[in-house]
Amino acid sequence: MKLRNYILTLVFFFSIIFPQESAREISLGGSVVTLSRGVFSVGINPANLAFSKENITLINSNFTLYNNLISLKVYNDLNGVNLEDNNSQITKNEFFEILNGNSFKLYNFINASLPGLNYLNSKYALTTKIKQFSKIDFGNEFFEIFLFGNKWQEEIDINFKISSQAVAEYGYSSWLNLEGLALGYTLKYLQGLYLYELTALEKDNYLYTDSTGLDMNITTKEEIYLGGSGFGIDIGINLNELSRGYSVGLSITNILGYINWDKNNLNYLFFGKNTFKKQNINAYKTKVNILSINNFNASDLMTGSTGIADSILFDTSYVEPLEYSVRKTDHPSILRFGISKNFEKKINIAYESRTKLNHTDLNDYIWIHSLGLEILKWKNIPIRLGISSGNKFNHRFSFGSGLYINNIRFDIGASWIGSRQLYHANGFDFGISLSINN
Repeated sequence: MKLRNYILTLVFFFSIIFPQESAREISLGGSVVTLSRGVFSVGINPANLAFSKENITLINSNFTLYNNLISLKVYNDLNGVNLEDNNSQITKNEFFEILNGNSFKLYNFINASLPGLNYLNSKYALTTKIKQFSKIDFGNEFFEIFLFGNKWQEEIDINFKISSQAVAEYGYSSWLNLEGLALGYTLKYLQGLYLYELTALEKDNYLYTDSTGLDMNITTKEEIYLGGSGFGIDIGINLNELSRGYSVGLSITNILGYINWDKNNLNYLFFGKNTFKKQNINAYKTKVNILSINNFNASDLMTGSTGIADSILFDTSYVEPLEYSVRKTDHPSILRFGISKNFEKKINIAYESRTKLNHTDLNDYIWIHSLGLEILKWKNIPIRLGISSGNKFNHRFSFGSGLYINNIRFDIGASWIGSRQLYHANGFDFGISLSINN
C-alpha cells in the first residue's frame, strides 16, 4: 500500500545516524572507555593512547538507521493491510498508538574520519573528523492529521522542527604514562560547516474545520549559517593494572565545547561566502514564511478558476535581522566511566556508564549502561558482543568481528536498536574500520 511505502521511504532516507566512534565501539555496545586503542581512543578516552601502538587510520565509517515508529514487525503488519478494517492485523488506531503520544522523530548523524589524516605516533595523535547531525520532529497532532484527517470544530496545533548541522573536528592529543596510570587530553578546533533550522512557531500554527470551511495558519522561521568556529577539550584517565588484568577509566569529552556561527571563520571565508552570493541564500538572517487559508470549502473548487482566490489563500515571506549577533551552539559533552577485566589476553569483559553533560538535540539527559565481551582466543579473528540500556534509542544488542593480518586491522560492527529482539527493533548500527599499526 502507498502509505506503507511513503513511511518506509521517509524512515530510511532521514534516519541515517552515526553515534559511535568506531566499529569496535559499536560491537561492544559502547563499552570502550578502558578498551579503546589507537586513534579510535580520540573522542572516547585520550588516556588510552598511552597503551596504544603507533597507527594510521585509512577507513572509519559507521552509520545507524533509527526511527521511533517503524520496526520490522510493524512494517510486515503494514504490508498489504487495510488500515480501515478493524479486523486487520494492525489498524489506524493501533498504528498511531505506537507513538504513545510522542512526536514522530527521524534522526541523522554522520561521523567520518578522513583517510590518512588520523595518525598516532609515540608522542602525539592528530585526528580529523566530520560529524553531521539532522533531526526532523513532526508533532503528534501533525501525524494524527496525516492518518485521520481534520477534527471537526477543534483547533489542532501543527508543530514541526527540522534542524541539521555539520562540523569538522581537528584534534591534537597527547598523554602522560605514570607506570600504568595514564592521563590524556585532546585539544579540538571545531569548524562549523553549516547550520540549518526550520521551525514552526507554535503559537501561530493551527488547523480548524467547521461548517464554513477550513482555516489554517502555518508560520515558520528559517535560519541558515554557512560557517562557524569553536573549541573543545577531551580529558581522560586510565588505571591499567596489568598484573591482574583490570583497567578503570574515566573521561569527559568536549568540555566547554561550543561553536559560534558567524562570518568570522575559515569555512565562510573560503566556501560559505561564494555560496551565499551565487545561490542568493538568506544566510545569517531570519526568513519568516506565512501560509494562511481562510474559510476554504468545496465551493471554492467549483468556481472554474485555475487558482485559489487571494481572499482565501495568503502566502508570503519576509527577511529580518537575527535577534542575536552571533548564534552559539553547544557541542555534545559526554561523561563516561567504566571497568574492564582481561583474562589471560584471551577475553575482555567491560562495563561502562555514560551520560550527557550539556543540552543538545543529540540525546536526552539519561544514563546509558553497557556491557561488552571480546573473545581474543583466535588472534586474527576477534569476536565481540555487547548490550546497552537507557532510553529506547540506546536499548541495543551488538555484535562484531575483525580480520587482523600482520599490521593491518579490519573491524566490522553492528547492533540493532530499540529492542533486544531483531523483529521489534527500530533500527540498526553498522560500521567498518581499517587501520595500520606499526
